[in-house]
Amino acid sequence: MDLKIVQKVVRLLQEHPHIAELEIRNMMGFSKIRIRRSPSNSSENQAPQTEEKQADTRRRKIVPITSPKVGWFLATIDSEEKPQLQEGDTVTKGDILCYIESLGMQHPIESEVSGIILRVAIETGRPVEYGQKLFLISVSIPFE
Repeated sequence: MDLKIVQKVVRLLQEHPHIAELEIRNMMGFSKIRIRRSPSNSSENQAPQTEEKQADTRRRKIVPITSPKVGWFLATIDSEEKPQLQEGDTVTKGDILCYIESLGMQHPIESEVSGIILRVAIETGRPVEYGQKLFLISVSIPFE
């Protein structure tokens, strides 16, 4: 396995401490990496959390972004281009998340909320139906 891939995996795990298990397979080279984090009750292994961080986790909700029409899901207009949004990216209300190609036209799909993309629910080039989930976005909500 390439050292750069291992370094990327380490960075990913450092940036996303909520990932409990990760598995990467390279079928042609027969290499495999599996990382499991075990929950620890030890205070020295746990990151200290302030009251603000704990409160912030209670003030979040998940909002699905669904397709407003039937067509084909496009992460970008140019098929050669890298997807502009990935899991973990931050978006604001009005940002273009993707495009739905319908009747030969690319229709931009804008974010209805500001938050963090938790999941991209469909691969580029796949058909989508009206109301199908495209993204799950974690949104911070104010206390009431």
